[in-house]
Amino acid sequence: MARQESRELRRNAAGFLGSLYNSLAGQAPAYSIAGGAALIMGSAYAAAPLAMLLTLLGVLAVVYSIFVLARRYPHAASFYAYVTNTINARTGFVNGIVYTVFYSIVGVGSVAIAFAYLGTEGIYAVTGHVINPLILLPIPIVLALVPAILGIRPSVRTEMTLTSIEIAVLLVFVILSFAANANRLSLIPFTVQGGTFATTPTGVMAALSGGLIFAITYFMGFEVSTQISEEVRDPRKSVPTSTLWATVFMGILYILVTYAILLNIGYTQSAIGNFVSMAEGMGPNPVYTLIGHYLGTPPGLVLFAVSVMISVFGCYLATLNATARMLYGMARDGLLPTWLAETHPRYKSPHKALYMVQPWQY
Repeated sequence: MARQESRELRRNAAGFLGSLYNSLAGQAPAYSIAGGAALIMGSAYAAAPLAMLLTLLGVLAVVYSIFVLARRYPHAASFYAYVTNTINARTGFVNGIVYTVFYSIVGVGSVAIAFAYLGTEGIYAVTGHVINPLILLPIPIVLALVPAILGIRPSVRTEMTLTSIEIAVLLVFVILSFAANANRLSLIPFTVQGGTFATTPTGVMAALSGGLIFAITYFMGFEVSTQISEEVRDPRKSVPTSTLWATVFMGILYILVTYAILLNIGYTQSAIGNFVSMAEGMGPNPVYTLIGHYLGTPPGLVLFAVSVMISVFGCYLATLNATARMLYGMARDGLLPTWLAETHPRYKSPHKALYMVQPWQY
């Protein structure tokens, strides 16, 4: 009996709201905007909101398939279980390994690097001083392990606090931008030729396709709540529904923020080109400058810089928990070393799997 208990996650540790915020944290809105706005505009130009809308519609098709599978097969190793139950165990194993190694584990390391990079960018925007990003690299690796070990309940509570802050900052920026530029509201960002400045169908497709490639990265992480299915109350309802609504909310938020940036910089090709050049240059990230303009400098600038860092931290925590549970679920089913399926005797977290996926292992 003791052996069985040491392999059990804590049941009913989170509800719909916890699952929702876990998915929101996985998508990391402030992180996505600060790191990716210029990339989308560099291809789609003023049609960046249209590219984001098209991306949302495409992502929702994928989310719907996850919605259906999550209702039928709640499992800690969700993407292994979905394929195992619909195709066969061998294909499920391969899918689980591919997802874990090439997406989740690499993702954990890349998010830690993003924390260091964007943290350095934020400090530079606020102080004008450049620091070595390696100083910041250990912060998410060390600090995120604490709530992760303590269990999914402390993890989602941390994510709820941090994600609420970053979403609030972005919404305030949107509201103030719309109020200050009400006379500049236009449908240009949602028109194909007017937004992309392209005169041929080929040019339009190239511009929008480039925007779509970067826009889709905004939604990466929407699925992390499927891996906490066994710890959520009423998982067949809470997890698929929260995943769907989190993705819809993020898509709308991304469209609004992207549109708000265009309202401030203008719809012309030269204005957008200058914005992209500033983002690619050695100066402060122009997104920080825009938000600092509305929220105040330095307090608003500091607030956004901090919100970006906590956004990346929340994303790291959500990805870490999801990846550990993928390993845990596959190990519990006998497909990976059994010690990965052991849980903490007090907190019921997959502590050995959590240690395994930390970047210091690599």
